[in-house]
Amino acid sequence: MSANPSMTDRAARPVIGLLVCAAIAAVAWLLVRLLQDLPEPISNAPASPMVLAILAGLALGGVAARRPSWQPGLALARGPLLKTAVALIGLRLSLVELGLLGGRALPLVVLVVLSGLALTYWLVRSAGGNRHLAGLLGVGTAICGASAIAALAPALKARPQETAYAVACVALVGLLATLFYPFILPPLLADPVAVGLVMGAAIHDTAQVTAAAAAHEQLWQLDGTLNAATVTKLIRNFSMVLVIPLLAWMLSEPGSRMRYVPVPLFILAFLALSVVRSAGDAALGADHAAWQDLIAVAGQISQFLFAMAMAAIAMGIRFTQLQALGWKPAAAALAAALAVLVIAVGWVHFVSPSAL
Repeated sequence: MSANPSMTDRAARPVIGLLVCAAIAAVAWLLVRLLQDLPEPISNAPASPMVLAILAGLALGGVAARRPSWQPGLALARGPLLKTAVALIGLRLSLVELGLLGGRALPLVVLVVLSGLALTYWLVRSAGGNRHLAGLLGVGTAICGASAIAALAPALKARPQETAYAVACVALVGLLATLFYPFILPPLLADPVAVGLVMGAAIHDTAQVTAAAAAHEQLWQLDGTLNAATVTKLIRNFSMVLVIPLLAWMLSEPGSRMRYVPVPLFILAFLALSVVRSAGDAALGADHAAWQDLIAVAGQISQFLFAMAMAAIAMGIRFTQLQALGWKPAAAALAAALAVLVIAVGWVHFVSPSAL
């Protein structure tokens, strides 16, 4: 008899946090729709559910910290649900489109990863951070935010406060980029594909990249940003397989060096759904009404899950974690992120005009 209540309790644990995230996402979408129904010029004001979800999440961060019952659901939203949202973007891209965007993105990713690692490491060390913290912030800035930090930290035997500091720092910097890059980049890069390439190269976490790209499309009623940003970011994510073991070998003690980093499964799911999209286009035709309706529904589900994930990530920001090791390494990480942005914009604008 005791097993059933226990199983019920475990099943109910994520519900509250998920409902909070879903409510934030739903209200954000509703507010944007209501704004669009108002008379001009109010209806033309730039607004995005992603941005509103982030702001709401930041506002509720203190409340979430005092609600342990929310935490399982928030973890589910910024984990499996986020990865599902990323994978669903694969249905937007055929293999041909994926190959074209990947060819444009690859040189930029190589440049950003190498320069981002070097700049962040040097700046953090110059700001007084130790080599472990510099390495964690380096992979968080150059590759994949919290995921890369979590992959590298055990190999370095980083202290918990170093790991928490690095995660909080890249989460905060990434959220700032998510909020501001959709407004900053359009005057610099008019083409949405170019904006997407830069976002995919210069924003930290996958959720932040996709949220910023989706916000750009929603704010300015453009297409192409999300596809380009997602492909670029997934190539950066895949670089973890090579870069993190190398950094672990360079920065850790010989007895604790990691041998490999597993390939993130959501990348494989993204590629599989891109294959499904290509097969569906070939079998039914790219203009088949029912097939296009299915792709549109998948896109809407993906966007809603992204809004939920961004609200959960924003509620997880803890400014107190940045107090433990001082503000200088955080300022160095912010400076490195801005430098990576400048490098990415410069590459796309001057070196790779074919992407414009």
